[in-house]
Amino acid sequence: MNISTKITIQNHSGFWYEVEDTHTDAGCFGCTISYWEEDSERGDKRHQYICMDKEEALAIADAIYKLFKN
Repeated sequence: MNISTKITIQNHSGFWYEVEDTHTDAGCFGCTISYWEEDSERGDKRHQYICMDKEEALAIADAIYKLFKN
């Protein structure tokens, strides 16, 4: 049984980002960041995603924090 945690970041009703504590491609621990769009006819669809390991995800988070912290 695989258990993962997803965090949704949504500022608009038609699209959102999802951060998940699993590596979608490999099916193991890591991080996946996805871009989703709402599609009422066919169901919501993931358009793009990137997978990385924990160390890469933390480095990206740190870089974003450094760029935008006050």
